[in-house]
Amino acid sequence: MTAVAQPLPEEKLEADREVVVTGEPGEQPAMVYGAANIGVQLVFDAPLQRTDAGIGLKLAGGDVRLHPYLNNALVLIPSRALAGGPAVPLYVTLVDGGVPLLLTFHTGRVDHVIHILQRPVTRDAGTAVSRAAFQEALSSTASAIFKDGACAMLRSQLVRTRPVNQMKKKRADPGVLVCATGTLNYLRVPREHPECAVSSARLSRQGKDVEVLLLESVRSEKEFWQVLAVWSPPEKAEDFELLLLAADGTLCEGHYDLMLGPGGSP
Repeated sequence: MTAVAQPLPEEKLEADREVVVTGEPGEQPAMVYGAANIGVQLVFDAPLQRTDAGIGLKLAGGDVRLHPYLNNALVLIPSRALAGGPAVPLYVTLVDGGVPLLLTFHTGRVDHVIHILQRPVTRDAGTAVSRAAFQEALSSTASAIFKDGACAMLRSQLVRTRPVNQMKKKRADPGVLVCATGTLNYLRVPREHPECAVSSARLSRQGKDVEVLLLESVRSEKEFWQVLAVWSPPEKAEDFELLLLAADGTLCEGHYDLMLGPGGSP
């Protein structure tokens, strides 16, 4: 299902990966990494909405094909002209709704097959905490965790803070700070190019994305950071890649060889 052209030597062809979308208000579109004349399969967990006019997706400057035997999948093949321009917003219509995507180029990555899973946020009965309120709570916690360029050693009845050493890898950035607090890891990364406004972030390991729960900019008089929160892994894990992306999908900055870890037990 791919075109005959091959990826350029500097591009990395991704293995199959999964992307989870919640449909929450304000959620950033899922990223699709494309290249000229290279087909990428999009596989959804619901059938595509089809009409007499075709499928619910048009791509000016690219070829959209139905999967030969799956009713929940399609293939995108961007043209060279399309791949030479900015990121392209997409919206794929399914029988039970739709999924916004952002087709982007020039990142050194090329997707092959993406499984896009719709997983609405589950909430306890009687609660209706919005994502904005959840992020506000995470932001308040982050401001208490990062103190004087280090992880504040919180020791409550529910959680303990533990710094995760980042200096075991050659590509590690000495300015990156990771604090593990039980179920969450908080990351503070320095910004070298703050003039590039970050709209979204992709944190991944071995081709699999990690959900970013909080992404905000923090500055002092002389420094500028990006603060993130993600779920903690069950044990220490390394080789994470963090890409900070502008609204059009272009790369503002990247941080590599990051390590995450579980927080301490109370």
